[in-house]
Amino acid sequence: MTRKLDGQFVVPGERLGVVEEFDPGRGTVDVNGTVYSAQTGKVSVDTTRRIVSVKTAAGPPVVPEEGSTIIGIVEKIQEKMAIVQIIVVDDHKLDTPFTGMLHISSSSPRFERAMGEVCKPIDLIRAKVIDVSSRIPKLTTAGLGLGVIKAYCSKCGGELILSGRILRCKVCRNVERRRLADDFPRGEAAS
Repeated sequence: MTRKLDGQFVVPGERLGVVEEFDPGRGTVDVNGTVYSAQTGKVSVDTTRRIVSVKTAAGPPVVPEEGSTIIGIVEKIQEKMAIVQIIVVDDHKLDTPFTGMLHISSSSPRFERAMGEVCKPIDLIRAKVIDVSSRIPKLTTAGLGLGVIKAYCSKCGGELILSGRILRCKVCRNVERRRLADDFPRGEAAS
């Protein structure tokens, strides 16, 4: 019976067999001689050693930690801070986004007057997590490779392109300022 289960997806409490047939391995439990799944995953049957186990498909959850590099969408800005929806942590796309906070004092190595000169809503930013002691991870865009990686016009929503040292909208030609990452893509020459 257990051999037919090999590779099958199971949830905790599913009967896998009896101890006379196979010994319980990792992810299983023996209850009065019957082996049950103790976790969600796929059944693995070792016929040589006579062990049945359940291997979980998921690893540990990916969460922002101090030192993590994140990619996020700027949700909203205030005068001195931005709320960021974190969608990628250390190159792992998150199923459910986290909320992070970027304060103006952590946004640039030089003095910035207003958050609107650092980033704007719907911009895509790359940042580092500098503090997770409070409920919301605190971010910084001051550092090599950090900052806005994709920007959108605050007037028409068109994509902003870097032409020389000017950040200009492809659609309405509006010029804006951002704290750009070093690898922000360069657009075509100014026309």
